[in-house]
Amino acid sequence: MSGLVRDKEARFVWDLEKGAAVLDPAAVRLVPDTSSGLIDTKLHLEAAFRATPTTTRCPLTLGRAAIDDLTFQHLPVERALAQDRVRLLIADDVGLGKTLEAGLITSELACRGRADRILVVTTRAMLTQFQKEFWTRFSIPLSRLDSAAIRRMRNRIPAHYNVFDQFARSIVSIDTLKRDTQIRDALKHSYWDLIIIDEAHNAAERKSAAGSNSQRAELAQLLSRRTDSLLLLTATPHDGSQESFASLIRMLDPTRVPDPSRLHRSDIEDLVVRRFRSSPEVVADIGRAVPKRELFPRNFPLSPQEEGAYQAIADLHLDLDEEQTRGRAIDLFRTTIAKSIFSSPVACRETLERRIRGIENGTARGTDADRERLRSLADMVAAIDTGAFSKYQELLRLLRELRWTGRAPRDRLVIFSERIATVSWLAERLREDLELSPDQVARVDGGSVEADVRTQEVIEAFGQERSPIRILIASDMASEGLNLHFQCHRLIHFDLPWSLLRFQQRNGRIDRYGQDRPPQISYFVGESTHPKVRQMWVLEKLVAKDEAAQAGVGDPAVFLGAGDAEGEEAVVAEAVASGIGAEAFERQMDERAAEATCHMSVDDEFAALFGDYAAPAPAAAATSTDQGPPRLYRDTFTYARAMIERLSRPEENAFPEVPRIHETDRLIQLAIPGDMRARDGFGYASEGAVDGRFMPEEAVGPGDRIELTDQPAVINQAISDAKAQERAWPTVQYLWDGHPILEWFADRASTFFPEHAAPVASLAGRLLPGEVAVILHGAIPNANGAPVVDRWAVVIRSPDGTIRIEEVGTFLTRTRLSEDTPSRPLEDLSAANAAIPIAVDRFQTHLVELRKARVAEIQRDLDAVLERLAALETRFRAQLTLDLGDVPAGDAGMSPVEKRRLTIRRKREQEIKKLFHDWAEWFDRTRKMVADPNPHVDVKAVFVG
Repeated sequence: MSGLVRDKEARFVWDLEKGAAVLDPAAVRLVPDTSSGLIDTKLHLEAAFRATPTTTRCPLTLGRAAIDDLTFQHLPVERALAQDRVRLLIADDVGLGKTLEAGLITSELACRGRADRILVVTTRAMLTQFQKEFWTRFSIPLSRLDSAAIRRMRNRIPAHYNVFDQFARSIVSIDTLKRDTQIRDALKHSYWDLIIIDEAHNAAERKSAAGSNSQRAELAQLLSRRTDSLLLLTATPHDGSQESFASLIRMLDPTRVPDPSRLHRSDIEDLVVRRFRSSPEVVADIGRAVPKRELFPRNFPLSPQEEGAYQAIADLHLDLDEEQTRGRAIDLFRTTIAKSIFSSPVACRETLERRIRGIENGTARGTDADRERLRSLADMVAAIDTGAFSKYQELLRLLRELRWTGRAPRDRLVIFSERIATVSWLAERLREDLELSPDQVARVDGGSVEADVRTQEVIEAFGQERSPIRILIASDMASEGLNLHFQCHRLIHFDLPWSLLRFQQRNGRIDRYGQDRPPQISYFVGESTHPKVRQMWVLEKLVAKDEAAQAGVGDPAVFLGAGDAEGEEAVVAEAVASGIGAEAFERQMDERAAEATCHMSVDDEFAALFGDYAAPAPAAAATSTDQGPPRLYRDTFTYARAMIERLSRPEENAFPEVPRIHETDRLIQLAIPGDMRARDGFGYASEGAVDGRFMPEEAVGPGDRIELTDQPAVINQAISDAKAQERAWPTVQYLWDGHPILEWFADRASTFFPEHAAPVASLAGRLLPGEVAVILHGAIPNANGAPVVDRWAVVIRSPDGTIRIEEVGTFLTRTRLSEDTPSRPLEDLSAANAAIPIAVDRFQTHLVELRKARVAEIQRDLDAVLERLAALETRFRAQLTLDLGDVPAGDAGMSPVEKRRLTIRRKREQEIKKLFHDWAEWFDRTRKMVADPNPHVDVKAVFVG
């Protein structure tokens, strides 16, 4: 079947469909099961049980995924399940596992049929890592739409076709969405069950946002309206302003933000989870598991050539800076020069030469006098050759002291610099001075058009033990989210960032959960003989504040009063430009922290920004009375073994070769079946590769074979072993309730019996003579067709004709159906056939009774939601009056300004009305049940005594 229509939902006009009829569940045809041990019936039932979405709010995946079970990671899951519409900002500290928390929530939603369509949006550098984490830990396949995949598909997908219709679960970079008009347009015509925006601070509104940042914010706002559930992941949820934080909250639930400049913690508490490394619950879980990091400052004297250049920069006055109207030090070109020289002479010279050329050709501000001053400074900087570049010489001295040779595969270095020119220069010099081969030194700076593909390749290789890479030199594009700790425990800040947040983000690449050696972090501090130059050195004080944050301050943003790197850089730039000196700068940071501590206890708005969010989920969610679907087999491995043994019969022709099952090791080895191979023809997958719906192509081992196990310890070892092999993806896959092969099992099980038929079998000796048991499934849906009530039950007709309903679990236990069950011939089906209409009617009545019992509960919850929305709408309208005044009695005699204000007010009133109508309508549509007097039910199996 063509990829244009396969697995797609279609709607038909009933009146035009000749011969269409509603199936009568009581008219099901009974087919005696003659299989040995009733294996076909058992597998048919188990597949149906597992394909049924549960409606319980109790967590089902905690302690079961292929990750370490950390108690503090339970909270986001519990919060999400307590919400009717899952909308959550996970803002935990760097390295605490936000991706894993998102994976747990996604798995929970998938169990409930609420994550069939998933879109993950992340940075270019994170595409492969995020995709691999979701697959190896949670068996959630994501199609990676990087630039290479999009290029392959560009000429093969019809122009009118939406690429996101082809991929139910996909991952794409925010930059691809931003620059690819066809992909971006497809967003507007797509809808998802769940969207995850990783590193969401890149999509938040910022005070300094312009160009690409504001475009990212617009895209994120669009995405927030194209999904039911939304997860935002970031360690830095704001830039220190209420407006920035409010922009993320508005994506989650715009009704919570009447005034973006005044967020109230009580309004948003249920939407945010935020813990720091110093939070007690985090320390209790990982305090001893993460080796304590070691910081090594490297002080060095400036060379005479550097002293001259630094002194000239400290004394530099430029006409173009005098013309600067914004009044911020960060906007002064002298500050830009200082940042560049702090990085390297080559970066500084590049900055100076670019400005000089701009002045000469009229494309940049600056006078002729500025040009001459900059030319003179450029000559001084050019005199700083490699021998006079004292920081670089100190780097070489550090490596000699470490006796670092580059030969040990697990002794790798990450070197950070914020300037691409410095990254490039370091790569060339270190190869030559350390006598390393070209493939031993890699760089990640995002400078090329195909940077997403190249970056993923380099990051993957750096984590592989057999990779030749020994030094990774990175710009700050690699400072967010990436795991660089697998073969590396040494990180060097070649230049310290002008942001405490950026310093923490860089360190978090190796100082994170899963690091097995103490992280060693080195940084450089220059020493000058000139007082004015010494007063510019303040960056090492950021390191001291990072240590304080690690020791228990909590949010490190309190020291600089900003929550993003750009805002912090502006604060640091003021200190550098004014030359206040390190001690005064440290006092300023301490004063801000003390003021923050005072504010936190009395100021709700301040606590909304800088406090943690760790309140437990509502108790009602944890005590949900709904139960998960029943199980016939004791675990997923036992079910998979039975199904594979059944499908391995020659007549099934399911596998190209007989699978191997290792019971003792709980391992299944099989070759990819033919009907699990891709047939899209759009160029995404390789010819004959596995269909991405079932697993990523990279997850398939040599010979198109895979291995399945339900042992998390085996998965963790396989992930670790893969890093010591040539392939980065383990071939062993985690077999649990979320693995897509269970969908394939369900498809295969559906062929065991004809369509609109159900198996019937004898349980003589386990049921009373003449007793008939009918296993049924039914659901009461909402207006969207999603189940609100989902019910499995057994309707028992006793020999005396009485009817009762029994829980499936109870029935399975008392009939010992999970044990060996003899297959007995069943010739007389009259009793079974007679029982079916009675059982269907009784079960439908039972469902209606359940619906009526749930109506009051649902209405009570819905009333509470509508009451909250009404109160918020009142606040929105009150804020509108504060902003734009009261509505005048008439518009006669109004000035043009007043008319313009009235027009704006009326437009805003309509927007508020539509906003609250849409949210109220969503809750009404998804919570209320369809009042069908004869709800649809399915007869799944019949047993007679």
